[in-house]
Amino acid sequence: MKGFYRLLNYEFSTMLRAVLLLCLGTLISPLLFLNTAIRDLSIYSVHERFEDLYVSSGCVIVFLIYLVTLFAFFVKSVYANYWGSKSIYTLLTLPVRRETVYFSKLLAFAIGLAILLSVQIFSVWLGYGWVASKLKHLNEGQFLMANGLFLAFIRSEFLRILLPMNISGLLSSASLWITVLTGIYYAVLCERSKRYWGFVPIAAAIVVLIYVINHRLAPPAYYGIHHDLYLPSILLLSLSGFFMWHSIRLIQKGAIA
Repeated sequence: MKGFYRLLNYEFSTMLRAVLLLCLGTLISPLLFLNTAIRDLSIYSVHERFEDLYVSSGCVIVFLIYLVTLFAFFVKSVYANYWGSKSIYTLLTLPVRRETVYFSKLLAFAIGLAILLSVQIFSVWLGYGWVASKLKHLNEGQFLMANGLFLAFIRSEFLRILLPMNISGLLSSASLWITVLTGIYYAVLCERSKRYWGFVPIAAAIVVLIYVINHRLAPPAYYGIHHDLYLPSILLLSLSGFFMWHSIRLIQKGAIA
């Protein structure tokens, strides 16, 4: 276990600066965008719900940019082992089980993603507080909705992906993030080991992910009621299990060096 903790500490330390910078941007950017969106707000303006204002102000797009940047940085950190001194050979000769190498990098990536998602949820809370403070000064707070933040998380499809409100949503969000984590790492390992057939299950996972995301972001009125999320969640978790199993096999056989 000591070897695992040391590797995890090393892998996360290489990502820490980037994660902190992305978290800082995730925290500050929504406040700037929301402030711009409500700059001309008056008693004669159209007052959007907070969740609609959050989307129309561009906060969601900015968060997605930060999220993709984190994914790109993780891919870069994997390829960095093949550049310069080619530390991949050192990693494979360390006196630890080779699956430890896999899980240390994967868990470091997962921790970075969890921190970014947590900061994003916190930034939504800050953003709502900022908007609410502005609305309090308009017509003695007449336009301020009671329990507005709670209702925003209930009504917003995007916010429910970040913070699910039921078991099926929780399972769906967990399977979505786990598939993204394991799939990105697996794609890099397949490319490095020249196992290009591995991109077939990755493509299948992308199709299911697109279906799940489109389904969860669609307004409930479009579908009438949302379909059951358990089946696609189980399918995504099964694909994630395959990604992990085959990734470990590739590392154990030294095929990625």
